[in-house]
Amino acid sequence: MEDLKQINRILKDHERRLVFIEKGTTVTKMKTKARGGLKSLSDHIIELRERGSFKKPITPEEVYKKLATIYPCDFSRVKVELIRLQKRGQLRKTSKLIGKKKYVAYVW
Repeated sequence: MEDLKQINRILKDHERRLVFIEKGTTVTKMKTKARGGLKSLSDHIIELRERGSFKKPITPEEVYKKLATIYPCDFSRVKVELIRLQKRGQLRKTSKLIGKKKYVAYVW
């Protein structure tokens, strides 16, 4: 009788694994936690865009200064996130002349 229960458990576990494989997920995949209303860095940058900060070209340094009060993080994170948003088509990349030097800037 115990062997039958063990075989039944193994069979159910095998069926569960097959369902995960068919869905394209793995058994060890961690469930994502609900963010509970917290905004990510990209959410804050999109919010700046919606408020009109990107109507004129703005450099990553300027974005970092605007975000510093509401979302403290490293400057390199801001630069990388701007590149990601540009690749997703949520920002456009351009250049901005400051003095006689060209800098990478983002605009919407």
